[in-house]
Amino acid sequence: MNDRIVGICRFSFLGLGDWIGMRGGGDASPERIAHQAAQIYAPDRLERRFAAFETLFLPWVAAQTDPDFELWILTSPELPAPDMARLRDLCAQMPQIRIIVSAERDCKAALAEPLMQVAQAAGGPVMQFRIDDDDALSRHYIARLRAHMRRFQDMRTVAISMACGLILRSYGDEPVSFWRAKQLFGSAGAAVRMADRSRSVFSRNHFDLPRHFPAFSDIEGLNYVQLRWDAGDSAAPAQMNWDSRHVALALAHFEALIEDDFPFLKNADFGFMTGA
Repeated sequence: MNDRIVGICRFSFLGLGDWIGMRGGGDASPERIAHQAAQIYAPDRLERRFAAFETLFLPWVAAQTDPDFELWILTSPELPAPDMARLRDLCAQMPQIRIIVSAERDCKAALAEPLMQVAQAAGGPVMQFRIDDDDALSRHYIARLRAHMRRFQDMRTVAISMACGLILRSYGDEPVSFWRAKQLFGSAGAAVRMADRSRSVFSRNHFDLPRHFPAFSDIEGLNYVQLRWDAGDSAAPAQMNWDSRHVALALAHFEALIEDDFPFLKNADFGFMTGA
């Protein structure tokens, strides 16, 4: 198997997916798309998403100890022109990043041709991972993923989860709180190599990957930092399972934990989570 790695991030992609407003399948009707566009392209929301993108996302890309990977950012032509220009400017200095602008209303359709092209060039299906634009991955993530890939290099298909990480939470008037988490096949960094060269990591819900592919979960280390906040596209706070998988941390403990894997978050200002 080849050693090529492609990460995929959706930046305010206008279409069907696992965003809370567009779940449940069905057609991407003009009415449904118009309603979604009004929400995701609201100026205040986009400003807060960019704040997260600049604070968490871009720094993890630049910090990788293994820089040999590609990172595709999928967005839609409806993204307002000033925001599209801002996105391009922010990503211009990152050699790993490729921006894909697609009018498709399903990210699986939007990614099929690019994935076919990269698989043809690599001589076979590539390892894909998913990441949201308000998340960060450990600076060792690519190196760890590549080591696991080589461990399973004789397997045509395999899904890989790096289950342990950190969460920052703030809903409504809550102050930012810090949590240690363990979640098998959570969204941040979930990876898969599939025999079908045109299928993306988004063709299955991330939690369902081990139901459809041979799967491995790494429960060592800390591999992601995720935000849980009002400007996020994940489940509403009432739907979050804040149980034994989540352990509250004092700020000092959080700062100690990020020293090796997320040094770029030292002294980061998370005020954008609360609107401060």
